[in-house]
Amino acid sequence: MNKLKALLTELSRGEIPKGPSPAFTPVHLVKALLLLESSSMGRQLMSKMLGLGEGSARTLVKRLAERKLVSIDPVGGCNLTEEGRLIVSELRQTIPSSKEFTLEEFGIKLPSFAVQVRGPSVLTIPITKLRDVAVKNGADGMLVFTVKDSKISLPMILDDVSRDYPRLVEMIKSSFSLRDGDFILIGFAEDKNAAEHGTLAAAIFCTLEY
Repeated sequence: MNKLKALLTELSRGEIPKGPSPAFTPVHLVKALLLLESSSMGRQLMSKMLGLGEGSARTLVKRLAERKLVSIDPVGGCNLTEEGRLIVSELRQTIPSSKEFTLEEFGIKLPSFAVQVRGPSVLTIPITKLRDVAVKNGADGMLVFTVKDSKISLPMILDDVSRDYPRLVEMIKSSFSLRDGDFILIGFAEDKNAAEHGTLAAAIFCTLEY
């Protein structure tokens, strides 16, 4: 994971030591890699999916290509290289899955996005810190669910979420292949892209920064 952290730090820097930083973040880089995991994609569509201007998306793709993580076909668009797939495989060890979600049963009707996080380091991170990271990166708020002995908890709030919100627990279990020690981060915001960006930022913090 140190290799991935170094890579994201390097790719997020400006073109030259004293130059301006690019208008994208490690979250955009991770999302780009995950988008390309399943299919090729042109820069225009990637720009839309990432919520970036075309210039920033072009720079992002250029950085990935320079590191030989993607190849660029004028007709077929961008594709992950073998090295790129190795990086995504490493990333998937700690972020196995993510998807749009709903927290309506919990009384939250804003667009929501869920990310499954796995790894021993997650257990040492204060939940309040994860929420702060999510909010700093666009989310209005975030719920952090934990899995232990096949039971889903909401630390400091509910020891067993299934007692009060059985449908929510069923949705989580049907959406993710869970293991003991997993965290499910579910961020929410007025804008669905902001919810996704904030939640991914918290997940990346779990896997790379702590």
